[in-house]
This record gives sequence, structure tokens and C-alpha cells, in this order.
Amino acid sequence: MRDPNRSWRRPSPVGLVAGGLVIAGFALTAIDWGFIVLVGLGTFGPGILREMGWLRDKDEFQLQAARRAGYHGFLAAGLMAFVLMAYYRSHETVTGDPGPAVELVLAVLWFTWLLSSLLAYWGARRMATRILLIFGGVWLLFVAAGSMGEGSLTGFIMQSLLTVPFFGMAWLARRWPRVAGAFLLVCSAFFFWFFGLYEVVTDPFGRGKAMVIIFFVGPLLTSGIGLLGVEREDQSDEA
Repeated sequence: MRDPNRSWRRPSPVGLVAGGLVIAGFALTAIDWGFIVLVGLGTFGPGILREMGWLRDKDEFQLQAARRAGYHGFLAAGLMAFVLMAYYRSHETVTGDPGPAVELVLAVLWFTWLLSSLLAYWGARRMATRILLIFGGVWLLFVAAGSMGEGSLTGFIMQSLLTVPFFGMAWLARRWPRVAGAFLLVCSAFFFWFFGLYEVVTDPFGRGKAMVIIFFVGPLLTSGIGLLGVEREDQSDEA
């Protein structure tokens, strides 16, 4: 059973500063890609300070979860590095900018660490619910921004219906997590086929398909797998 006194529901000042650096870094790349360093500082800076003993803002549970997530990130990024090495070595004619390969490894490392941390802190049900609410909210904002330019209320209503599955599965994840998990696995497979993401096997850097898998399909797939593993006796603990 999870300790109800743990404070991981509230973001810490360090987390807010780190998140601000990440958001600012991504936003400022519109001016100069050199600002992407801020994303690295926000992502890895707090962990470096903790390991050096200069920052003590986490309890033992949080540190253990963060270190476990770091190991998962190491495994995922290490495997991706060897996959890319095999790809380049077996395609002797492949030349050009190494940037996409580096970005892919960093994306795998960062997002694996993030999802593992959220799973350890919140548990499968809470993580899946919040990820689905975020997905639905971001899509709703995207639709609203597009409809403001067109000025069409009907178009906004019709496109907003696309957010209903995300909010519906968020509700379902709290009531029947295993059913929601099965739906999420089916949705992940559908999006993998619908967006043609299987082409990543022959063209790993083409049209950003690998990034779509990591940032869109990845959270849905991880949430689905996590929900399928929720035991009946754990359901009341995570509600």
C-alpha cells in the first residue's frame, strides 16, 4: 500500500524551476537552437546536484524511484544506440547530419526516464489518467486555436469530439483499469498502423516517425501495459 503522507502530489520548487527551464529551452529554439542546452539543464541538472549532495529535496522513496527510472533510461538509450550503430554500419552509404540520430537517443533516454518516474511516483492508474487528460486537453487547445482562425463553431464542436476517447479512457482507467489498459493497447496498435509508423523500420529518421512513436504512442502503450498489471487489491490504494 502506498504511504498517503508522501508529498509527490505537489510539485517542488526545484521541479518547477526545472520544468520552467525545459519549457523555456524548447520555446527559445525558435530563436536559436543553442537554447536547447536549457532543456538539458532542466532535465539532468537537479539529478546531478542530488548525486553531488548539494540538493536534498527528495525522500528515500523518491530517490529510489528516480534512480530506478535512470537505470531504465540507460537501458533504453543504450539499446537504441546499438540499434543506430547497426543501422549505420550496415548501410555504408548513409551519410549526412548526425543530429537526428543524437536527438533520437536523447528522446528515448528522456522519455523512458520520465514515464518510469511517473509510474513509480503515481502508480499505473493515476499516471494513465493524467496522461490521458493531458492528451485530451492539449488536443482540445489545438482544436480551439485552429477554430479561432476559422471562426467556425460547428467545426470546433466536430473536431472536439476527437478528444472524447481520451477523456473517456481517463475515466475508465479509474473505474476499470484492466479494461482501459486493453483499450489503450488496441489504440496504440491502431495509431501505429494509421500513421504508418511501421515504416520506421526502413527509414528511422523519415518524417519524424520515430519521434511520434516515442512521444505519442509511447505514453499510451506504457499506460496500457501498466494498467493491465494493476491487481484488484491495489485498485483501492491508487484511487
